[in-house]
Amino acid sequence: MSFLYPAFLLGTLAVAIPIVLHFLRRDVAPEVPFSAVRLLRRSPVARSRRRRLRDLLLLAARIAALLLLAAAFARPYIAGASESSTLRIVALDRSFSMGAPGRFARALDLARRAVDEAAPGERVAVVAFDDRADAIAPPGPAAAARAALAGLEPGFGATRYGALLGKAAEIAGGDSGHLIVVTDLQRAGWEGEQRAVLPAGLALDVRDVGAPPPNLAVTGIRPDSDRVVASIHNAGREPRSGHVRVERDGRTVATASYAVSPDSSVDVPIAYRVPENGSLAVSVDDAEGLVADNTRFAVLDPASHQAALLVTSGAADSGFYVARALGATADRDEQRIDARVVASTSFGGEELGKYSAVVLLSTRGFERRAWDSLATFVRSGAGLLIAGSPDVEPVVVSTMFNWQPAMSGTETAAAVALSPTDVRHPIFRPFGTLAANLGQVRFDRAWRLNADGWNVAARFTDGSPALLERHEGQGRVVLFASDFDRRWNDFPLHPAFVPFALEAVRYVSGSRERGRDYVVGSSPEGSDARPGVYRAKTDGRAIAVNIDARESATAVVRPDEFVAMVERVSPASAAATDARAQQIEARQGYWQYGLLLMLAALIAESFVGRA
Repeated sequence: MSFLYPAFLLGTLAVAIPIVLHFLRRDVAPEVPFSAVRLLRRSPVARSRRRRLRDLLLLAARIAALLLLAAAFARPYIAGASESSTLRIVALDRSFSMGAPGRFARALDLARRAVDEAAPGERVAVVAFDDRADAIAPPGPAAAARAALAGLEPGFGATRYGALLGKAAEIAGGDSGHLIVVTDLQRAGWEGEQRAVLPAGLALDVRDVGAPPPNLAVTGIRPDSDRVVASIHNAGREPRSGHVRVERDGRTVATASYAVSPDSSVDVPIAYRVPENGSLAVSVDDAEGLVADNTRFAVLDPASHQAALLVTSGAADSGFYVARALGATADRDEQRIDARVVASTSFGGEELGKYSAVVLLSTRGFERRAWDSLATFVRSGAGLLIAGSPDVEPVVVSTMFNWQPAMSGTETAAAVALSPTDVRHPIFRPFGTLAANLGQVRFDRAWRLNADGWNVAARFTDGSPALLERHEGQGRVVLFASDFDRRWNDFPLHPAFVPFALEAVRYVSGSRERGRDYVVGSSPEGSDARPGVYRAKTDGRAIAVNIDARESATAVVRPDEFVAMVERVSPASAAATDARAQQIEARQGYWQYGLLLMLAALIAESFVGRA
């Protein structure tokens, strides 16, 4: 027997309380004054045997309740109990390369056989994977695994074996078992993946669904003013030829002939006057290959421009210079950055999805919901540019993102200049050899910051950090250690301020997707899990979602090569041991029985006390 939180066992010391009270009250009877017997000698009251038995039962019930309560909080488990039932994980490839005629049916047959091979009492889990891995049947009886397999169909995602192996290790939780992978062994499933890791306790068995079919795919579209250029890839061993079609609003508007050699690609120009907006699709016919990559979509609408929200103190001059700098792009549509100003006291975090970045010039009067909304906004892939000024409170920013150690900024008065330490940084790159001109800006006041957890791109001439950045979730945070409102420096009056402000906002916005072309599985909210043209839910822009072109390649690895790509590790670390203990305890749930027994002891104590 082991305990997940043994420190709670110190609570068993509380049993001393009823024991001490029992002995203190054992021979005590209430003293009643009575004048006629004051001269009689004192003697202890003889207690009846029945009363003594009742007191012992009460003492035992109270001690048992306290012991059971402490044990329940300590979360007991039996480490060896999980070994009585082994684990079998059946992983089925559902990527779109499995969608060729008859291919997925064979994969389902192999997966059902793997489930049927489970020994009596063996727990079976089912994982379906493509670019992500989902446990569609948790460890349990084989019947539940068979039922889960019955509802599976191939999707439109690409094969990624790393996601599968990570999910298998998570399900096993340190237990020994057997992992059976049913897949077409696509080599593309390992592209871009680091060497995969699998616990040594999981035996690996790879089952091949068979040789891939010859495949023809549209892997790219490039619309020009008077034509559409389609990239067509032939993954087969025979030359292919036919017609490629341009479709708009469900009807064919242009066609062209193509001829492509084995295992090669060709760009096919299709004469067509391309509209300025809307969308189109380019298709080929390939009945024997993969259906999902026969069509590719493109959006013709102009690329959406970026927008920034300036959170100011509410004063008339707060944010004035930044807004004017961003307004310098108004006559360049593709590079335009729209700016909207809101006071920090009225900022609630609503409609942040319209923006690619927030410029934080004040945190005065921030409400908690504003903190949470801004933190979620940045972590989802947006950008945050912070100006160190008297209106921005470092403790508020640190609390917003739960930074440890917390950011602390001490205002210092010193005449310093700016010195870029990384002239190749994207913010300074447009300055080129003129980056040294930033040293002409004079700073009278600035924050003195601890750079722990930050990357420093520029410093003041006294050596303190001036421009710092860090990643927060999928987004990016950049902090400038002085203000943008001309109170602590003359930067806004310097010619370098406009390009600096523009590039800083563009840089933090870079992680915020504003594009039009996505692959299945990485598209923004509002799109479906299949190729097509959709409207993004955040800002309503049109987006094209296509399959990952790497999945159209049919090159494979051998089963022994697959196994060699997997590194076997032993979960000997303390973290892994703790995680396994937590999973074992969660399955056993002995603490629940301890609480039930404690309640039973208290009920028994109440009945005995009334007797």
